Amino acid sequence: MNSPLRVVLWACLLAGATPVAHAQEASVSIAQIYQSALNNSPLVRAQPQRMDSLEAARRDANRLGAGPLTLEGSYRSDRSFENQGLRETEIGISAPLWLWNERSNTQRLRDAQLQAGESRQRQQQLELAGQVRQVVWNTLAAQLDVDIAQARLLGSKKLMGDVERRVNAGDLAKADFLQASALHVQAQTEFTRALSNLSTVGAEFTAVTGLPVSMLNTGNNAISREAMPDNLQADIQTHPAYAALQTEAQALQSQVDLVAIQTRENPELGLAVVNDRAAFAAPSEKSLMVSTRIPLGASAAHESRLLAARADETEAQEKLKRAETTLKAQASAALSNVQWFEKLQANAQEQAQLAQQVYAMYQQSFSLGETDLPTLLRFEQQAFEAERMAKKSIVEYSSKVSALRQALGLLPEQAP
Repeated sequence: MNSPLRVVLWACLLAGATPVAHAQEASVSIAQIYQSALNNSPLVRAQPQRMDSLEAARRDANRLGAGPLTLEGSYRSDRSFENQGLRETEIGISAPLWLWNERSNTQRLRDAQLQAGESRQRQQQLELAGQVRQVVWNTLAAQLDVDIAQARLLGSKKLMGDVERRVNAGDLAKADFLQASALHVQAQTEFTRALSNLSTVGAEFTAVTGLPVSMLNTGNNAISREAMPDNLQADIQTHPAYAALQTEAQALQSQVDLVAIQTRENPELGLAVVNDRAAFAAPSEKSLMVSTRIPLGASAAHESRLLAARADETEAQEKLKRAETTLKAQASAALSNVQWFEKLQANAQEQAQLAQQVYAMYQQSFSLGETDLPTLLRFEQQAFEAERMAKKSIVEYSSKVSALRQALGLLPEQAP
């Protein structure tokens, strides 16, 4: 006879054994959840303003002077002293001048910072994609634990009722009923623990994506697995994490070049109109005055700023060298995990089918009175664990595929 537990477990197995067909019916994808996470991320929402700030700094580097113009004015009189009618008024402007090659180096620095900002934006999007992938598969695994624990709870309740009827009929001892009751209590405990774990993981899912956990319902809205990448070889040069470090190192190198020539304050050029009168009877005279201000000597803080800039540039270069090795190792490990978990999934599916067949045989034998209850419970536990591992292996394999795409620097894609 087929118990409800066996029917539910076989339904779970068949649903997990056909991921391609199931994905075709799915209405939720990781790409859709990722888009929601983008809208929910404060860091991502602030990215356009940060890029606008960098673009404004780049435009500012195109100005002709090293700084804004300054209006200057002065008035001189002997009214409080001899009062001979001396009057002098001076109104002019002054403009700070670029140091030699300072303007071109500033422009190169702003260009490098703009590229670094764009690369950092792509890196942040990839990091968010990694968080989304992790919480999606963790939540789905927790939800599968709830589904399987609920199936076992229903099966244990059915078994307990069947054993109770046989005890009342005198076919089984009261100890068998106590064992069945203990199994039912254990199933209740596992179901409660699974619900608690789902609540914890689901809160993290909602915090990252801004979506309710019901979006990952294993029923009609089951999540679809990400496709295997077409190119399994890691292209480090195009990886967002490597590109972010590379452009950051280039920006810091440009910073060193700029600081190296900023040995002193910027000189200034002034232009003023002077209106003066020597005495009461003297006529007023107008003149044009050109002035300059040239700081002498290097600033005491220049060496400190230059050494700090070089230290930052050296650190960035070392991080870049290490990143190339690290990203290649991560991609290789992720590919190996996909291959191993593909085999593990096949083995788990086969083990679940065999365990179900064995359990069905002992269940039939128990119904005929040929097998005692402890033996049936032992094989029921084995079938339950095998089914749980089969379902988890599907989620684990899907998560490893997502981890491979993450290691290769690929964002979630919408299904065609």
